[in-house]
Amino acid sequence: MVRTLTLLLLGILVGMVIMHFLQGKRLDDYYWQKEELKVELYEATERLKRIEEQHDRLLPALVEEVRLEITMKDNSFVEPALRKHIYDLAKELIGQEFQALPYPLVYNILDDRILESEGKKYRLNVEAVIIAEAVTYYLTVEKIQEETIALTDHQVYDLATALTIATSFPTCLAGKQKLQATPVQSRQ
Repeated sequence: MVRTLTLLLLGILVGMVIMHFLQGKRLDDYYWQKEELKVELYEATERLKRIEEQHDRLLPALVEEVRLEITMKDNSFVEPALRKHIYDLAKELIGQEFQALPYPLVYNILDDRILESEGKKYRLNVEAVIIAEAVTYYLTVEKIQEETIALTDHQVYDLATALTIATSFPTCLAGKQKLQATPVQSRQ
């Protein structure tokens, strides 16, 4: 019994040694293939980074975000619904090439605009606009009474009309195209 067990263990050891010699070369080949693939992956990643950097330098800078710095004239809390309503007016600037946006147009999108939010009316006054990858509006908002509202033509321009003018502004300056912005009916 002991002799059989010894021969079995000896057979297992001899079999393992033979398998090691037969499979060891294949395992070494797999190891070196894996190391070569790691190096190729690193080189490809570095090439991709350089190509992306070159690509980013060639693309025009776009507006990625619109920020609103709102101050209430009576120093009250800015209602979230009002902030959302103001953001909805300016969000169309996102994705536009910010160097091509005409400053007066970006300024007038919100300046002297009258908004209704939750049954209350507000007049927006733009204090400043910073045009960059993140367009920042500095606004003063005044709560107004219903009888004091007097709309002027430039207060009711639709944002779509404003952006149409913005995208064709360079060609307007070149004299190739004449644009006329028409006021839109007041939405009351």
